[in-house]
Amino acid sequence: MSDGTHGHGSSLAVGGTTIANIGSITGPNQTRDSIEKSTFDSTSKFRKFIPGMLDAGEATFELNYDGSASGTANDLNTFLTNTAATWTITFADTSTWACSGFITALGHAIPFDDKITQSMTLKFTGVPTFLDV
Repeated sequence: MSDGTHGHGSSLAVGGTTIANIGSITGPNQTRDSIEKSTFDSTSKFRKFIPGMLDAGEATFELNYDGSASGTANDLNTFLTNTAATWTITFADTSTWACSGFITALGHAIPFDDKITQSMTLKFTGVPTFLDV
């Protein structure tokens, strides 16, 4: 039998504010640099690497637009001008992934025949914390 967790019920919060109307979350996508250590006297003619610095990465979010005075658009524009804060992604199974980060992109899609959406990209900085259930 295959295990899996449904995404419905996942959320994003920052500074005590839960960001509403999220339709999808992509990431966080953590990466690690690789440092080449090959030399002229490497006998195998294969490049050799060692692990380098870690990067907490980025995450992107697609949201339904809410331009009301207390809506998501207002919250995101406020956080866009802020410095780094702790952002917490809570998965549907209540596991959490948290890291300091800041908004690097905030955009809109305004089709004439569909709902208005917003997209947001967070860049994380420092060491993330993952707590499983």
